[in-house]
Amino acid sequence: MHVRPRWTALVALATSSLLLTACGGGSDSASGPDKPSGSGAKKDKGAPSVPAYITADQAQQALVGLGDLPSGWKLEPNTGLDKSEGGEDQINSPSKPECAPITMILNTGRLVEDHKANAEVVFTKKGDQTTVAQDVSGYPRAEAQKAMAGLRAAVEKCAVFTAKESGKKATVKVKKAAQQPTYGDESIAYAVTVVSGDMQMDFDLGTVRSHGAITTVLNNYSDHGDRGKEAFGKALAKAATKLTAAASKTA
Repeated sequence: MHVRPRWTALVALATSSLLLTACGGGSDSASGPDKPSGSGAKKDKGAPSVPAYITADQAQQALVGLGDLPSGWKLEPNTGLDKSEGGEDQINSPSKPECAPITMILNTGRLVEDHKANAEVVFTKKGDQTTVAQDVSGYPRAEAQKAMAGLRAAVEKCAVFTAKESGKKATVKVKKAAQQPTYGDESIAYAVTVVSGDMQMDFDLGTVRSHGAITTVLNNYSDHGDRGKEAFGKALAKAATKLTAAASKTA
């Protein structure tokens, strides 16, 4: 099952959960793309090889838990971000090819389709229409670095573009957060707004890479109830810590 995004009616200022589905701070991080550990040293022929990417179990270990969030939230079991297996509310056909990482994140929680390991978790605010969700995916390091470079370029260059949402024209607005966290090997925080007709979706997002592992935390909120900022900030910080630990023994 996949999470259906929270829409806000622009005219009536009333919220509707028509569209979300579920399944199963400064500048960008200063470190930037990194070289594989020990790249300049001779390898010990007797030493075991280092895994190229995280395992499914390690991806699960990198997920935040209910105890990592403020009180008042609940876990949505068997729910995820990925709508690629038939979700009706996918956002496709971006008018600018370089903006594809944004629509990919919104549709699946990931930057690259061909992941080697994946885990997702979704939380909702009790009695509210706010969702905090996380995706963890594993790739070879070079592929993860390339994916993050594409995302960073999209956040910088795709301030406004059009796309198709459920077959209808939608306007997508992207804004890099004024305050960027410094997590993992590199990280970026940004906000996305999707407007389709008289409805609007709003998201806070943070994406972190450590070695070849990438996690994205998403906060989807409406104009009613908790904005979700506190939970989003705590979830992103904890997700980065857990991702770094999970990826530490990979190449």
